[in-house]
Amino acid sequence: GEEEEEELTLPADDVIVSAGPWSCAAEDWFDGAVQLPMEGVKSTSIVWKKPDGVDVDATALFCGEDDRFGTHLEVYPRPDGTIYICGIGGSEYISTASLKSGAFREECNANPTRVDAATQSFQTMSNFYKEQGQLDRVQACMRPCPPDAMPYMGRIPGFEGAYVNAGHNCWGIAWAPACGKAMSELVLDGESKSINLDPFNPARFTPVNSGRGGRGRKRQGDSVGEQW
Repeated sequence: GEEEEEELTLPADDVIVSAGPWSCAAEDWFDGAVQLPMEGVKSTSIVWKKPDGVDVDATALFCGEDDRFGTHLEVYPRPDGTIYICGIGGSEYISTASLKSGAFREECNANPTRVDAATQSFQTMSNFYKEQGQLDRVQACMRPCPPDAMPYMGRIPGFEGAYVNAGHNCWGIAWAPACGKAMSELVLDGESKSINLDPFNPARFTPVNSGRGGRGRKRQGDSVGEQW
């Protein structure tokens, strides 16, 4: 039978909330001290298998809009000979409320319709993959997008040892070294010396009189949309 899950409390001097789009759930963990509006952008991607006996050219392609399939493919050959493709279009936009309730947290599956569209679009560029290409896997990710397209990085007001580092859209992997350095300086030294974190204040959307007296300001941002 299934084992019953046990809830544990782990004491910690410092905690950094870094759970991608689901980091907005932290709104309910700190007595309303911070509001973290977030939109999740659920996007499908595909990976082609390495072809037998054929070298794959190490050239990335950034394609224009293909109105036939509703795609704008980005094609990335990998060192192992597989090819990763995103820019498939048809992304789903997930609200803050849905993310807080756990939408797609356990499973984030590819959209079969978009898999077919990307496959057909790419095969119009390559006779080889049209005739012999095989998909290795299909998948989906959830990009975390705050309303102003800037991440949340910094302290949670009114709480000692509580921080947020989330909302980096599709740039999280590329920015990880710099963000990790900045957050480590904030936690260990009391301030970030390598990056000015003021523009990324986690309380920037929090009303002044919200929660435990946080000092964040409320600012209306533009929708991030699907820019990539």
